[in-house]
Order: sequence, then C-alpha cells, then structure tokens
Amino acid sequence: MQYNDFHSFFIYVFFGYFLIYPAVIVSLRILKIHDPGQRMKFYLLALITPFLGFALYHTVLAKQCQGGIFPEVPGSVIFNTFCYLGTKTIYYLGPLLVIMLFIGLLKTVAAALLVARIRRHAIVPDPAKREMVVHILHEQCTRLGLEMPEVIFSKRGGFAAFTAGLLRPVIVINAWLLSDLGDKELKAVLTHELVHIYRGDTRSCWLLRLAQNIMFFSPFSKVIVDRYLLENELLCDRETIRLVGSKDEYAATILKVWRLFLSYRGMKTELGRGFLGSKRDMELRVVSLLEEGKKGEKRSVFLVGTLLATLSLAIIFYLGFIC
Repeated sequence: MQYNDFHSFFIYVFFGYFLIYPAVIVSLRILKIHDPGQRMKFYLLALITPFLGFALYHTVLAKQCQGGIFPEVPGSVIFNTFCYLGTKTIYYLGPLLVIMLFIGLLKTVAAALLVARIRRHAIVPDPAKREMVVHILHEQCTRLGLEMPEVIFSKRGGFAAFTAGLLRPVIVINAWLLSDLGDKELKAVLTHELVHIYRGDTRSCWLLRLAQNIMFFSPFSKVIVDRYLLENELLCDRETIRLVGSKDEYAATILKVWRLFLSYRGMKTELGRGFLGSKRDMELRVVSLLEEGKKGEKRSVFLVGTLLATLSLAIIFYLGFIC
C-alpha cells in the first residue's frame, strides 16, 4: 500500500493535533502562563506545528510514509489505525477540502458585501456627535501612528461596533452608541477598534478562519482558533486601557455596552462581532481586566520561547519518526 503526499499530510495534521494540543494546554496550566500575548503564541503553535512537520519531512528531509512499516514506538498502533482510517476516507477529503476552502472564500465575499451594504445605507449622525467621533479618532490615530480610517454610522441591528476590511479597514459604529454612551465610554470603544487596525487583526483573523475551514477534519481547529481570538481580544483590551486610562472604567464600559446591546429589540447576539463577543467571552474579558496583576508577572521571553521550541520540535520529530 503506497501513501501519497496528500494522505501523509492528512496523517501529520490530524494525528499531530492529538499530540500538540494537549501538550499546549498542559504547559499553559503547569507554568501558569496568563499573559494573552504569550498564550496566543502557544495556540498558534498548536495550529501550525503539524504543517511544519509535514514541510520538514517532505521537503527538507524528503521523508515518505511507507505503508505497513511502523517502528515499535509509543503511539505506533494508534498511528497505524489512523493511517488505515485515512485510506478509507482520503477519497472524500479531497473534494471536501476544496469545498471548505471555497466556502471560506465565500464568507469573505459575503462579509465584504455586507460592509458595502452598510455603507450604502449609512446614516448621517448629529454634527456634534460626528465631530466628537472624528476628534477621538484623530487623537488616538496620532498616538498609534495610524491614518484616519473610514467611519461608517449605521442603524443596522446585530452589533455595537466592529472593524472590517483586509486592505483598508473601516470602523462601523452603531447609532445607539452615540446616544447611549458618554464621551469617555465612546472613546474606549473607538480606541479598541483602532487597536485592532493597528495590530492588523482583520487580516490575521481572516487567515485563521480560513485555516479553520481548511482544517475541518481536525476536532481541535475551531477550539484553537476561538481561544486564539479570545486572547487577542484580551490583548487589545490591555492596549486600550493603556491608551484611555482606568481599567475599572473600561470594564464598566464593556458591561454597559453588552447590557445595551441585549436590550435593543431585533438584536441577534450570534451576529455580534468586533467590540462584543459571546456571553462567556465577555465575562472572561471583564474578569481578566479586574484580576490583571493578581496572577503573577509575565513569564520571561526566554522561558516561553524555549518551551515553544521544545514542544514544536518534539512533536515534529516524533511524527517524522513514526512515519
């Protein structure tokens, strides 16, 4: 039985997740790593390590899977089982992979069309409110070294504020924010969206979601991407606090926007993006803000970097050995 590159790719990615994901979770818990930026690196590692293993052993070392030859190492029996199941399903994965990639691209087009529709139906806010928004954005863009993004005001239901666009991100603000929030609260919301633009999150999040669609056969891909994006929100929250001041006031703003978001009829919480998220995510963000500084200091870059390299190389070389 001969294995082609596509099949070995499936084995690397699928089996690799069963090793790297538990290793990442255990490492985060044992070392008590709470810094969002460091946790994001671990989740990203869990997403790309199987790809790195495939690239290393099928390009640099030109190693090929050989059917029926499995050294007696821990996990070889399980690996053999996965290979057997893979040969039974490989003929269906090819078309599904193309379909899922196509669906991911369709979602991108749909999001772009949605923003275009919101732009066409944009409203003109009160001149004083608009001037205040422009003033806040100009002030914070100057501090972040950004160009002023386009701002779209909308009455469409289902969101509070979000940032969209791969090349030239725009900020979309719901009209009720202008009337229900104070100046400081509105500044916090707008600053949060600017931080997303500053960090290039619209592009990175798009790539991660596309990868998630492609990795539909992995049971962990959605969990990894969701956790990465949650940590990214926590990181943006911390950067926002640095720019606007009090973390207690910012946490109160998050809760107020969430309460107002739910109070409006016709809102669909599953469509909430940008400043808001799911109920669980909002609770975690507020708790993280209020407990910041109580969970210990940020781990050293050397420690985290060494652990990341060790985990990645261990999984990559183990996969190469049993394959």
